[in-house]
Amino acid sequence: MKTQCLYYALDKLTAEGGYLVFRKSTHWCMPHVLHFSTKTKKLTHYIPPADLKYPWYSMFGFEGYVKDGDDDECVPMHPLCMFFGTIALGFFGAIWTFKRILQRCLLL
Repeated sequence: MKTQCLYYALDKLTAEGGYLVFRKSTHWCMPHVLHFSTKTKKLTHYIPPADLKYPWYSMFGFEGYVKDGDDDECVPMHPLCMFFGTIALGFFGAIWTFKRILQRCLLL
């Protein structure tokens, strides 16, 4: 299934509740989004099977898989990357919201 970490985490949040967790991506300077389920006490996230040739392509979706836990090193994020990451998360979050609203309206 072609998706991205933000869409995966937002889908889980709306279906199960829980929390969104943000950290620096291990592949580039932007944020990575994970989901923590309060029901199962599990941290999960959607990742690519291998490093992407162009990491910024990840914002448009990729074929990946869901990984349990997070054993990657969480390093500090530069404020400039945090700024642009916040803009990207807001933009793609708005697209996700619009798509989900349309899906629900068309199903009613």
